Amino acid sequence: MVNPFEKRATEYLLQDEAFLAVVTPEPLSTFFKKPAKEGKLYDRLAMVIGTPGSGKTTLARLFKFSTLQVLLRNRGFETYKTLIDALTSCDAIRDGKPSVIGCRISLESEYREFWEFPYPDSLKSSLTVALLQARAVLAWLRDAQAAGISLENIEIVARPDADAALEAIGGENGIGLQRRAREMETAIYEISAALVPPDIDEVEQNAAAAAYRPLDVIDAFRVKDGSGDLQLTPLVVFDDAHFLHPSQLAALQRWLARRELRVARWILTRLDALAPADVLIEGQNAFDESEPGLKRAREITTIWMQSSEGRSSQRRAFRKMAKDMAGRYLSQMDVFNRRGLNTLGDLLSTHVDDLPPSKADKLAKKVDAIQRRNSITAERREALEREVSEYLAKTGEPANDLRLSMLAILLERYANRTPQRGLFEEATDVEPSRPVTASAAIADGAKIHLLHQFDRPYYYGIDALCDASSENAEQFLHLAARLVAQSETQLIRSKAPTLTSQVQHSLLRDRADEMIREWDFPLHHLVKRLSQGIADQCIEKSLEGNASLNGGANAFGIPQEEFDQIPKLQPDLAKVLQFGVAYNAFVLIPNHGTKNKLWCLVELSGVVLIKSGLTLKRGGFLERRVEDLTRLLGEAK
Repeated sequence: MVNPFEKRATEYLLQDEAFLAVVTPEPLSTFFKKPAKEGKLYDRLAMVIGTPGSGKTTLARLFKFSTLQVLLRNRGFETYKTLIDALTSCDAIRDGKPSVIGCRISLESEYREFWEFPYPDSLKSSLTVALLQARAVLAWLRDAQAAGISLENIEIVARPDADAALEAIGGENGIGLQRRAREMETAIYEISAALVPPDIDEVEQNAAAAAYRPLDVIDAFRVKDGSGDLQLTPLVVFDDAHFLHPSQLAALQRWLARRELRVARWILTRLDALAPADVLIEGQNAFDESEPGLKRAREITTIWMQSSEGRSSQRRAFRKMAKDMAGRYLSQMDVFNRRGLNTLGDLLSTHVDDLPPSKADKLAKKVDAIQRRNSITAERREALEREVSEYLAKTGEPANDLRLSMLAILLERYANRTPQRGLFEEATDVEPSRPVTASAAIADGAKIHLLHQFDRPYYYGIDALCDASSENAEQFLHLAARLVAQSETQLIRSKAPTLTSQVQHSLLRDRADEMIREWDFPLHHLVKRLSQGIADQCIEKSLEGNASLNGGANAFGIPQEEFDQIPKLQPDLAKVLQFGVAYNAFVLIPNHGTKNKLWCLVELSGVVLIKSGLTLKRGGFLERRVEDLTRLLGEAK
């Protein structure tokens, strides 16, 4: 079987049972549960915004009526219980029955072509809207039929004041609805498929110009199945909205944001579709509010699939989601399933071998040299050695190379916190201005030093793999795929499936380098230049002898008031940052408070950190200005 980690397996699984077996419920709980409980998920337009691979399309499929029916028919299996609970918390299932009928319409196909027609914007917009509505009706009916419901047993619950409009959409029954929707789709498709766009008069006389607004008419669907009547909230999901022309997308958003619409409607898009200011400035409206009476906070729910808020809890939630997803994917691979190996973390060793004798000797001499250079007494060194040993005894990491590297950092810190001595003064023991103690932060700094100086493994274990994925499911799968493939090879060769820390580290660094070389999004060469420039300076800071930032830096911190002016004063830089954020090269952390100032952190993503050899721990940054960013891009005058 093909390694499912190599692809987003959910997008290639046609059978709902196979699809549901590999879907993890965590994103539902993380992103959709709260707006559902607040009653803001189905009664207004929801904008779902995320980077590629964040799981938007997978989530949309879960809300199809046929998918919900399959899920509930298999409720007795433990595999599906958590997913049923998550969809219940999102109000897609009520009392053990589906409560929504969802359809997904990808905007990747011919819709943008309407905006190339030589017609007024109002006519182009009406053609787009009519086609989308016709295809939504057809998709709802197909989904119900896929669940075993005949057209005769499908009808809509119409708005009480919509008699004339009801006739225009084909009546209440599924048969009439399907017939009318097909007529509209055909009429509009003939216009879009014409080699030469028809004259505007011809278009206006065409059936496509007729009043056809099913989303204005439909309140609910009523279907009859074996268990009785079900009343379902219709949900239409417009996916891949970033393919639309910006003006076309704005028009679609304004239309869907109208309060009189009873149909649930979501727009799924990448950050590409937003203006740079919308991506870079927290709290900025994600779309124009120029439409009279349109109040975003009241009429639009925005769901960011990545957010700067609650980053610690997000990291914990993603670890849980990624581990669950990995287990489900492993269960699809016979070579692991036959042996009961369905926990990826069990295949990733966290033991690190000591350095070879030659490297260990070199490290020991380095520590001795630090002691001599700073005239540190033997008694003080022994005290610091005890400090390190006591810390390592608590953590269970008694590696000798880590002990020596931590000692080197503490010796440097001690020297910085005591008065300088003359060249020929005897070593005397004095108390430092601040205590010098061993900690997890010191240990992380020591590991980064060992990585760069002796190639000691740093990126290993399931938590490191999750953290390197920058809360992006697709990035996690791309990184994990290489590890799973190596473990599979070892099993096939009758070897133990567990990967050593050195093998994991090498495979992840090679894969991260490949992923960066494969970047082909807009302005990727400038994003690469900027990320490399930030990484180079972070490496220099991280390798300071005293590890002043503990594990080191992995971000630039720009004063927030300066950063907020980038879209206005530095539009070229703004576009580079936008695409870097949109395609997982950077993460922006606005309003980060340090030293009584607010900063916006431009944090490198996990794959850039792995390639560069930087810490996965968050918070360490270099204080910089906007001009430092432009200088890295070669834009400084």
